[in-house]
Amino acid sequence: SVDDSVGLYLKEMASVPLLNTEEEIDLAQRYEKGKKASRKLKKNDNLSMDQEIELQGLLDDGELARAHIIKANTRLVVSVAKKYVGQGVPFLDLIQEGNLGLMKAVEKFDYRRGFRFSTYATWWIRQTITRAVADQSRTIRVPVHMNDRIRTLYKTAYKLEQK
Repeated sequence: SVDDSVGLYLKEMASVPLLNTEEEIDLAQRYEKGKKASRKLKKNDNLSMDQEIELQGLLDDGELARAHIIKANTRLVVSVAKKYVGQGVPFLDLIQEGNLGLMKAVEKFDYRRGFRFSTYATWWIRQTITRAVADQSRTIRVPVHMNDRIRTLYKTAYKLEQK
């Protein structure tokens, strides 16, 4: 059943410990070195065998760092996705879209700016989930910018009703 698979997924993700600031920075640096190594390997400027092996090692380490960042932050995806349940998109689809946003956040994250990864990733996760809700929840697809306007209109109407 769907509930069983969600429960199993959540249990597996809970087994991965959260990252502290130093671990985030270390993993982000390793991932960045892996990306640089990938670019050098693609250029292939007459690299020696030793250089190629070293670059491949950096690339592999970078991919492991990327995977670790993603696994350690999947609980964040679930917590953001829970806020969008009942808006026309199944919970597992919300999690899947949020995971895509998490992957995008890992690619774009710059640890030098001094922010925690979770702060940065939340924006990307929320952005991909709201985009999915906008695209999939209605019978007739409404462009995202119009959905933003509609959401703003509803929020304003709600605030006015409260006064």
